[in-house]
Amino acid sequence: MEFTEVISEFKDGLAKVEKAIKVNYRSDVPLIPGMTGHLMNGGGKRIRPLLLMLCAQLGGRAVDEEVANHGCVVEYIHAATLLHDDVVDETTVRRGQETVNSKWGSDASILVGDYLLSRAILLLAENNNAKIIQAVAGAAKILVEGGIKEYSHARKITVSEEHCLDVIYRKTSSIITASCEVGMLLAGGNETQIKAVVDFGNHFGMAFQLMDDALDYDGDKSILGKPPGTDFKEGHVTLPLLHLYNNGSGRLRSEIKGFIKNENVTAQDFEYILEQMRRTRSIEYTQELARDYMSKAQAALKTTEFPAPRYVEHLLSTATYIVERHLPAKSCS
Repeated sequence: MEFTEVISEFKDGLAKVEKAIKVNYRSDVPLIPGMTGHLMNGGGKRIRPLLLMLCAQLGGRAVDEEVANHGCVVEYIHAATLLHDDVVDETTVRRGQETVNSKWGSDASILVGDYLLSRAILLLAENNNAKIIQAVAGAAKILVEGGIKEYSHARKITVSEEHCLDVIYRKTSSIITASCEVGMLLAGGNETQIKAVVDFGNHFGMAFQLMDDALDYDGDKSILGKPPGTDFKEGHVTLPLLHLYNNGSGRLRSEIKGFIKNENVTAQDFEYILEQMRRTRSIEYTQELARDYMSKAQAALKTTEFPAPRYVEHLLSTATYIVERHLPAKSCS
């Protein structure tokens, strides 16, 4: 099964999620739907709601309005963190369009992010399922901790690989894991089934972000929705750059330190770093680690039986798509 087939089969479910997203950001404060619509209609594959729906189906539950509303919850939380991150990072382009903070200002971006979080809480309250509320709230707490941890080590190249992976777990994997867990909880899954999808989501989230970190250095702008090198220009130390630093000469390490501290690095600086990454295979290193995580994610689904096992294939196909979106970076000749 191809990922396009998964999307096609879940077209109606994704449409229900889109409807929930649009209905729930309505407000009599005119600026809210305008800014929120700008963000929410700006593209994105809705991976988190899709995983939630897939896990619900895996547990034997159809994608009804309640499932779609919970897909809206995880997407709102994800969107809110993007709004806040864009302010911290002073990001101007996301998914191929101007960011909210660039178009309306940082204050507006923070406030709309807060609004989306409040709407997510209200939607959770409608269900009033303690386990679901705990899963989402716990993930949100971990996610925010990840943002603070990343901020506290901003523009520091002397972090460890464990630090980079922990930030990924907190900022990306936590909400993806919660999406899978909520889907199975909505389906009434047992503890073994819940653990299986939680393990899947955890490893999936790690692989997802590692691939994004690699592609930020060597991806296509039309697919990324932003110019390559955004992390480098914003001073983020992700695994490809850390691997290069750890495997570079003394001169290169000094140069990297300078680039990280410089808020005005040039396109030529980025191309130089990219060339060095190809030499040390830093991008391939990151991609291979992503594939290792995704193999663990796929293995987690085989640890137990599910009420609707045909949807295991859908999750496996989604996982394969994530790690095969692009070929590994080509070596310099």
